[in-house]
Amino acid sequence: MKGIESLKEIFKYGAFSLPVANYLLCEGNIPGDCKRILDVLKLAWKGNFKEAIRRADKAVENSRSETAKYFLLANKLAFLKYTGKTDVNLYRYLKRNLPKMSKSIRDTVIVTLINFEASGIKPLRKVRVWKNDYRKSTLSFLYLSLARREADSGRLSEAVHDYIQAYRLSREVPHPTCIVSSLNDLAWDIREKHPKLAHALSQGAVFWLGYYREEPGNLFGALDTLFVVEKDMDSPSIHSTAHIIVSLPVPEDYLSLLKKAKKFVLDYTGSTYPNTSQLRRYVEKVAWKGKTLSSKGISDILKGKTKMIRADTIRKLLTSGVDTGAPFPVWNEWIKMEIERKYRESSEKLKELPFHQRQILFLTTYMALLDREFLSRKEKLKKAYTLLEDIESFADFMAKDHRTMEFVVSMVKAHPFVEGRKEAVKRALARMKRKRLERFVLRYIEMKESDRKLLDRFLRNYGRYDGVRFGIRLKGPEVVREFAKKYSLKVQPLFAAFWCEEDGRVRRRLERVLKHMVLYNLIEIAILFVMVEK
Repeated sequence: MKGIESLKEIFKYGAFSLPVANYLLCEGNIPGDCKRILDVLKLAWKGNFKEAIRRADKAVENSRSETAKYFLLANKLAFLKYTGKTDVNLYRYLKRNLPKMSKSIRDTVIVTLINFEASGIKPLRKVRVWKNDYRKSTLSFLYLSLARREADSGRLSEAVHDYIQAYRLSREVPHPTCIVSSLNDLAWDIREKHPKLAHALSQGAVFWLGYYREEPGNLFGALDTLFVVEKDMDSPSIHSTAHIIVSLPVPEDYLSLLKKAKKFVLDYTGSTYPNTSQLRRYVEKVAWKGKTLSSKGISDILKGKTKMIRADTIRKLLTSGVDTGAPFPVWNEWIKMEIERKYRESSEKLKELPFHQRQILFLTTYMALLDREFLSRKEKLKKAYTLLEDIESFADFMAKDHRTMEFVVSMVKAHPFVEGRKEAVKRALARMKRKRLERFVLRYIEMKESDRKLLDRFLRNYGRYDGVRFGIRLKGPEVVREFAKKYSLKVQPLFAAFWCEEDGRVRRRLERVLKHMVLYNLIEIAILFVMVEK
């Protein structure tokens, strides 16, 4: 590799090029400037902008390449924005030196400068653009930057047009960061005037976030937007968004969001609640409307004689929807009632589907969930999967707990983030023929949960990189090829999935898991052969 220009595929896909970055850093013979740039980018992709800025400064000091310096400084300008800071002098320096930059880097810098201008900075002369001169990935970000600049200036109709162009072009690349950002930014800009449309757009952004990213990293704002929109709409689905937020690594800038989200996370097992003053005020406001409780029961609650209020009592008070500002016990019981209602609807829909389709929905849902301890015990997981053939028995088995009921709901329609992960892993499972899928599932269920989670991530990443071309052929351990052959999967997407793992120890553990899966099937085939011979 000659230099920064050789990293053009990294720039083309942005953070989605993580496996190539890992591969080059571990296996590739690349110059020091390229290594330092990749290290900086990887930090930014995770949302660790403060450390990325520190590393960028150090890399600029050690670099002899003017092109590398300009690229690093442009990225530093972008990182500063994410930390709530601005550097007008750096903006002016980069703008002044645009004519000195090579075209390969100038395009990237121009997009960064326009983004900076969309932060409320009012320069005497804005950066000029010539849209026809850019390749598709850069052009998509250019439209996104222009949309942000227009929205900041109050020209929303023009911004909407450019957001749509950014989304359309980035889907063709694909460039996940631009896909998610264009939908998310548009949703944020229109949330007050068009809340329902903003909700749909925000859900789309979070779907693609789940499809393309294991962890949101620098795109965590998409979950923030969805949470805000759902709270403003008093949507019951905010409890699922809250659960997703608390289950993921949260960047420092979103710790306040984490605190808010924790208030909406369900207590699935609680059956009684303390009779607090807040709860009494709520009871006083609604108790007499339908009068579903006795006068004495209401009086005892309001006077504080009843110290603990049963869940059934609270449910009798719920004659209509509940807003997000209701006391937690009221909110908690309302959401559980919503889960029960959706569970009944979902069970009926599953009855109409063929057995094989129910199997795929069960597996993709399980392999996509962030939290599944309630079903992960080998015996319980095996029983649930086996009962899919008798849907009535399956429904009865899953109706025993609100968490398993919610699992059934997610089989039909999950939270957008989970639905995206389902779609990613489905691309792997759908390629397996029925007999191979059955062999896969038998071994999968017998594995310990930590190995299951690693294999799930591996197959989700396979789905994400199926059809993506990096311009170089990735290599890796032979067991990856063997796994591909045994389960009718493509080799290059599997190698990309392998190199998504940054930790060498995790990659070695993944090799052991894949060997176990391949070995098991060889043994199984031998047993089947002996049985046929007999």
